[in-house]
Amino acid sequence: MSVSALSPSRALGGVSGLLQVVSLHGLVLLLIKAAQLYLRRQWLLKALHHFPSPPSHWFYGHKREFQEEGELPHLLKRVEKYPRACVRWMWGTRALLLVYDPDYMKMVLGRSDPKAQIIHRFIKPWIGTGLLLLEGQTWFQHRRMLTPAFHYDILKPYVGIMADSVRVMLDKWEELVSQDSHLEIFGHVSLMTLDTIMKCAFSQQGSVQTDRNSQSYIQAIKDVSHLIISRLRNAFHQNDLIYRLTPEGHWNHRACQLAHQHTDAVIKERKACLQKEGELEKVRSRRHLDFLDILLFARMENGSSLSDEDLRAEVDTFMFEGHDTTASGISWILYALASHPEHQQRCREEIQSLLADGASITWDHLDQMPYTTMCIKEAMRLYPPVPVISRELSKPITFPDGCSLPAGILVSLSIYGLHHNPKVWPNPEVFDPTRFAPGSTRHSHAFLPFSGGSRNCIGKQFAMNELKVAVALTLLRFELSPDSSRVPVPMPVIVLRSKNGIYLQLRKLSDPGTGLLLLEGQTWFQHRRMLTPAFHYDILKPYVGIMADSVRVMLDKWEELVSQDSHLEIFGHVSLMTLDTIMKCAFSQQGSVQTDRNSQSYIQAIKDVSHLITSRLRNAFHQNDLIYRLTPEGHWNHRACQLAHQHTDAVIKERKVRLQKEGELEKVRSRRHLDFLDILLFARMENGSSLSDEDLRAEVDTFMFEGHDTTASGISWILYALASHPEHQQRCREEIQSLLADGASITWDHLDQMPYTTMCIKEAMRLYPPVPVISRELSKPITFPDGHSLPAGILVSLSIYGLHHNPKVWPNPEVFDPTRFAPGSTRHSHAFLPFSGGSRNCIGKQFAMNELKVAVALTLLRFELSPDSSRVPVPMPVIVLRSKNGIHLQLRKLSDPGTASGSSLP
Repeated sequence: MSVSALSPSRALGGVSGLLQVVSLHGLVLLLIKAAQLYLRRQWLLKALHHFPSPPSHWFYGHKREFQEEGELPHLLKRVEKYPRACVRWMWGTRALLLVYDPDYMKMVLGRSDPKAQIIHRFIKPWIGTGLLLLEGQTWFQHRRMLTPAFHYDILKPYVGIMADSVRVMLDKWEELVSQDSHLEIFGHVSLMTLDTIMKCAFSQQGSVQTDRNSQSYIQAIKDVSHLIISRLRNAFHQNDLIYRLTPEGHWNHRACQLAHQHTDAVIKERKACLQKEGELEKVRSRRHLDFLDILLFARMENGSSLSDEDLRAEVDTFMFEGHDTTASGISWILYALASHPEHQQRCREEIQSLLADGASITWDHLDQMPYTTMCIKEAMRLYPPVPVISRELSKPITFPDGCSLPAGILVSLSIYGLHHNPKVWPNPEVFDPTRFAPGSTRHSHAFLPFSGGSRNCIGKQFAMNELKVAVALTLLRFELSPDSSRVPVPMPVIVLRSKNGIYLQLRKLSDPGTGLLLLEGQTWFQHRRMLTPAFHYDILKPYVGIMADSVRVMLDKWEELVSQDSHLEIFGHVSLMTLDTIMKCAFSQQGSVQTDRNSQSYIQAIKDVSHLITSRLRNAFHQNDLIYRLTPEGHWNHRACQLAHQHTDAVIKERKVRLQKEGELEKVRSRRHLDFLDILLFARMENGSSLSDEDLRAEVDTFMFEGHDTTASGISWILYALASHPEHQQRCREEIQSLLADGASITWDHLDQMPYTTMCIKEAMRLYPPVPVISRELSKPITFPDGHSLPAGILVSLSIYGLHHNPKVWPNPEVFDPTRFAPGSTRHSHAFLPFSGGSRNCIGKQFAMNELKVAVALTLLRFELSPDSSRVPVPMPVIVLRSKNGIHLQLRKLSDPGTASGSSLP
């Protein structure tokens, strides 16, 4: 009985003793680890004492300084203060020597020290142990095996392949800049360089520039690059087991898997191709094999030479290095040239004299563009594609100045710091291509865009060729300028990227009368009276079907595009659709202009003129017409106006030719009501003095602009407002579904049967009035109701945007509240002016409202809209209300007319 009673007590004593032993062991291990860390830190302090370093935190090191000022700005401060090298503490027991002196660089790169193991370890799960990470004899064997893949005879025909890939990209840019001249180029260039490397090194057929898997691969590479750098800077993420359990570790694992899937598919496809006897013999008969065939044949001839793991590692390595670094180089070079138009133009003239239109750029041309090559090199000095490389010293080193380091120290060779070192490059932030003029001298290790020493980039000639081809063909096609609202922020993440993208403005190289909008007095009254019948009820009714057809063409295109990417910039598409509508309704145009390149050029010209007019208004020096004509903006404005006039003249000419046919003429004469252009032409035919050729074109120019651009603005902002307020969007959709079902037969009668949708349209136009401001110059004095007065001659700017957002007029004006326009609601007669007011209100307001309703109704039946949170539009008043950064939406195709996020699903 007593033994039994004591048993639990003994058991508890045993557990307690065990816990004490475990705790003691844990404490001992903790003390040993702390001692090791302390000794490691003391060793580093002693080893690095020859080199300067700003004060650092005992645990965080210099992390905070680099974070507060930014990675590269802080680096440049150090370069200026410590011209050769300095110490950077990552955290308490991790430090490295940052080197940016050419003599130091030469010393390190002339040795055979291995790549830094800490970085090697983090990159290995992604690219395996390929040429980039191999060391010693194995690296030498692989390098020797792969060198023939970059032989002269192999590289020569690649120039044509590179040119074809670049042209695919430039064709895409032409389509995109017809909608918005601002373009983020890095993503496009990455796809193009991947396309090139896939064709050149991996014998890939077809183009990957429209392949969704390729875009996923590029995103995976971008993710892995960011995650590796992030992991390097986080003391808690150094342990592999701990890192795998973190969200970043999971993300890194998924991205690596996606990259490997892409690589495996490439290898598998090429292997399958080589199974065909004819292909195998054709490859064997070549004097020189391409990259992947060298790897596959080495493995087929000697099974032990390359394992499956080695094969994939080499492919992963070259696929990454062959596209990402080159994409960085091309993107930053184009940005540098955009930022320095005088050098850009000189390059363009050199290329034009050599290539004309660039249709047949060849290997021989690449050495015949010396100034362009100088600019490419200077851009790579400012923006080196690989900003830093690292070595872990395998033996002690003593530098020329007597400073030394023991084995085991991590040395970070900052190529970015070297290229911006004022002791090496005077005025290093100045873009000066003459630094690379023939005969100029510099230290052998002052310029290292492709690293240096025996481990320099094996593909540097391939890369330089691609840089030249891309720059030459781009400058022949486009004039580049920087987007001042989005200046790129360089960020070193394995390759040099930009924190906020690389945005450029692109202008395609190609090479007035007064209409109703600007007429005054009796002439305005006569023209207004003459044109009013073009907006008669009987004219507008059949236009609803035409509008619906144009909207459906646009929505069909959206369906194709969102199958690739659900993010879409809509303003450009809507502009083409409204131009299509106005061309058919007002100008009797046949066919669709939504796929017509000339129409896209016209829309771009309108956009350019709008921007330039607004810019000119704000520049005191551009008010004089003669001075303005001599400026670059004046030339640009003149070219854009010419392009717009060419489009208008073609419309008038085509309609005149059709009216020459007796049957067409009689058919038009027999109508009770004529459309817009026929009214103008008949007025001129019946009375030659009523409309001059100049007046005719002015009215067509005016109506073509106002009839499409303001409506495009209205529709785009309405869709954005509904995307931002899903509850109102869903209520509109339900109203439209109950009325139209699938919208196949929307008619004039339907347009007055959607009250809630109409309320939402009006509320959106209150928030985003298509014409944000109109102006009047007082011809006589005016006294306002509050007693304030103005004399004649004063310019009065009527801010419709300000009126619509005035809290004295509209309580809580920034809130989207459609009930403001509910039946029975009251407001001042001039509180809501989306179509102006008074006698000079918009002559086409009923036409526009009909088109707004048709576009909104058919869009909501087809898509669920949501805003793109990464690209919130910034309203910008440039004659019409545009967005500085486009209007980007996420579109989700509705599986059937009754399915949306708020609907019940089976």
